Amino acid sequence: MILLLRNARALLLFATAAIAVNHANGSDKPNFVIIIGDDHGIAHSSPYGLSEYQTPNLQAMAGEGIRLTNAYVASPACAPSRAALFTGLMPYRNGIVGNHERELKPGVESLIPRLAVQGYDIAFRGKVAHGGKGKQPYMTDDVTLVKGPMKPELTLDSVSDYLENRPDKTKPLALFIGCTYTHRFWPEPDEARMRPEDVTIPARTFDTPETRSEMTRYAEAVERMDRLIGDVRELAAKHLPTDNTLTMYTSDHGQAWPFGKWSLYEAGIRTPVIAVWPKQIPAGVTNDAMVSWIDLMPTLIELAGGNTPSGIDGKSFASVLRNTTQTHRDRIFSTHKGDKAMNVYPIRSVRVGPWKYIRNLRPELYYTTHMDLVPESSPFFNRNWPSWVEAAKANPEAAAFLRAYHSRPAEELYRIDSDPNETTNLASEPEHAEKLAELRDMVAQRMKRVGDDESLSAKPRFLKDYTLPTVRE
Repeated sequence: MILLLRNARALLLFATAAIAVNHANGSDKPNFVIIIGDDHGIAHSSPYGLSEYQTPNLQAMAGEGIRLTNAYVASPACAPSRAALFTGLMPYRNGIVGNHERELKPGVESLIPRLAVQGYDIAFRGKVAHGGKGKQPYMTDDVTLVKGPMKPELTLDSVSDYLENRPDKTKPLALFIGCTYTHRFWPEPDEARMRPEDVTIPARTFDTPETRSEMTRYAEAVERMDRLIGDVRELAAKHLPTDNTLTMYTSDHGQAWPFGKWSLYEAGIRTPVIAVWPKQIPAGVTNDAMVSWIDLMPTLIELAGGNTPSGIDGKSFASVLRNTTQTHRDRIFSTHKGDKAMNVYPIRSVRVGPWKYIRNLRPELYYTTHMDLVPESSPFFNRNWPSWVEAAKANPEAAAFLRAYHSRPAEELYRIDSDPNETTNLASEPEHAEKLAELRDMVAQRMKRVGDDESLSAKPRFLKDYTLPTVRE
């Protein structure tokens, strides 16, 4: 009897030790495969209603998991958007406000070392951060980050090589994969599957043959990205336990297009989020809760078993992913400083329920982006811009389109539920004066609270120095 008790006690100790080892190795922690698109807005894929795009892998993810319809980025440019994702802080709080900025404020800690503390291997493949070839802004000296090539054509082999040769496959993995197919420059028109007459032209765009040609290029880029997503999922299924792996697709902001990237309209800041996690996320569901990219950091930390950091702006939306709630935030703030000399135009916004308020801080400035400033010699040249300028000489609609692009009012107010493309500015309507004042104050108080200094990214251009197209009747 004594021998039996001793054996039982020994078995119990052995089992307890085994559990402790498994926990230390993170075997009970989920793997994360986070795929980040580039310049890919919510409108341009079949799961979000654009059926002419052949995106079967995104469609499959939506069928196997959850599709979020009201996810927003913190800023519509690469560097500040991604910095907000990895820090859980809005741009003015983490220090990366304008595009191509790289330095976080002292003391800001990112998602990466927090996952490392939880025992995770962390790898970046493709364009995940926006820090160039040097040290990434989200790292600390005591965390090893495995990086791979940024070119999308090399991404799949890089992912395969990493998964095949990872030294300790018992550790949980946080694999971040960035895909730049949808960032200019896009495939050539003769490489595109879609015909110009079949593409959907973005809202608030003047239709020309060149416009349609450019959109076939973009559609081809989206479809190539979708194929990469499918290939990545196949690799992940081969190397990681499917039931214990959260796979998510999202994008840093909308398409590089007028009223998209570099703006706070829905086409610039509303982003796709599709997530699959068998036995954790129900299949084929849609959730309309409002979430922000700053919420992804605390979400992953919570799912990894860590504690949500204090003092950040983000809050976990794990319960939204599991579809146990349809609410998360009652308001979403976004901010834009600029993109060096190409885009010097500070903007702030808030979405509250069906309402959207945009504050153009310097309406006296002439709005520009890479869309109209990049020279024809550049591979990033917007080939349809000359066709719009030429059309504006005789066509009132084309002239109005370019005027609206270059010249913005101080305030804009929209009902997103009835005007999703934000074509009717209600800011001057007397019946909405109370709502306008409420949202104006909300943005002003937020700016004060986060230390928003309203600074510019470069020397500005002023409307008074330019001649806008005349709307001819």
